Formats: sequence, C-alpha cells, structure tokens
Amino acid sequence: MTRCFECTKNGDKHHIIHKEEGGLEYPLNTLYLCEEHHRGPTGPHKDPVKDRQYKKALYDALASLFTKEHYEIQDIRTMAKLSSSLARTLRKTLKRQKEGYRTMDILDFLMSGYQLQDEELDIPVFEED
Repeated sequence: MTRCFECTKNGDKHHIIHKEEGGLEYPLNTLYLCEEHHRGPTGPHKDPVKDRQYKKALYDALASLFTKEHYEIQDIRTMAKLSSSLARTLRKTLKRQKEGYRTMDILDFLMSGYQLQDEELDIPVFEED
C-alpha cells in the first residue's frame, strides 16, 4: 500500500483532475491520500481550495516537464509516462504542427481541458505551516 501524500497513513489513489471532470489515467494525475485527506473536510473532494492547490501543482509539474515549444509523440509518452492507448488518443485528438505537437495543446490535453484562472497561476501551491 502506498502512503498518503499528506501524512504517513496508508493511502488510496486520488485523481487530481477527477474522473468525472474527464481526468486521464497517468502517473502525474494521481497521488495517494488517506481517507481523512481524501474525503475528509480538508480533502480535495470537500475543500475547493485544496482541490485547486493539487490542480495547480499538476499544472506546474507539467509546465516544468514540457519546456520546449513542440514535442514528438514518443517524447510526450516517455516524459509523462503515458500508456500506449492514451498516447494514441493524444495523437488522434491533437493537431500535429510541422515541428511537432504544441506544448500548450499537450498541457491542455493532460489537464483534461481544466483551465486555471489567472489569479490561480500566482498563488503558492502549498502554504508553509
């Protein structure tokens, strides 16, 4: 069993971009949370601030991973650890430019279309205690 991202208890898989929001199955979109930190009052299912923090952290991780303007499908698959079926879906969904797939399109696809608001782009992901 994998440990909770927030504490040391056993954790269950949590999709940062929730499945009902169209979230995709790939490692960066998942983290492990114990019952309290998953569905409790301070968990992302009940606390919209915590939910946005996790989504911002995912966006930041993807943005720091994809720093060039264009990528080939094999590079995207390797870097984001996508399954072959998800890479195939990405290839069929996104328009390939002459130079490759545009980073902004890749991020939009991997974030399942979830858009951060401008004010969310500047907030710290997690506050220091």
